[in-house]
Amino acid sequence: MHDFENTPLLDNGLKLRLLHDEVGGQVRDIVEKFLEILPERLRLLAHSHAMGDTVHFYIEAHRLKGAAATLGAERMAALCAHLEERGKAGILPEPALLHTLDDLSVQVREIMTRTIALYAGDPPVFLP
Repeated sequence: MHDFENTPLLDNGLKLRLLHDEVGGQVRDIVEKFLEILPERLRLLAHSHAMGDTVHFYIEAHRLKGAAATLGAERMAALCAHLEERGKAGILPEPALLHTLDDLSVQVREIMTRTIALYAGDPPVFLP
């Protein structure tokens, strides 16, 4: 069992509310941009893994970790932190972890899409 498995999927909107305090209505744009680039980030991570490129694997895991953490996707950020550590150490993780990340991304996408659809300028709260 990995540490990320015990991490909550999302933080119940705390980070989105903090982001809302900083940028107001731009929260919707930020979440939409994250959801837009998520498939490409996952593709680049998988590609670097397939190519055995630990440097780019580390970089992509780091980028995804930061974006996920900023928006409160806690389990995704924790898994990406694990992937980042492995890549930084020059070790590629088992492919099953990339499948787990893909599954997490589907869950996060569904919840964030529902949340943002109802967002009307008030601080958002995740809607599971």
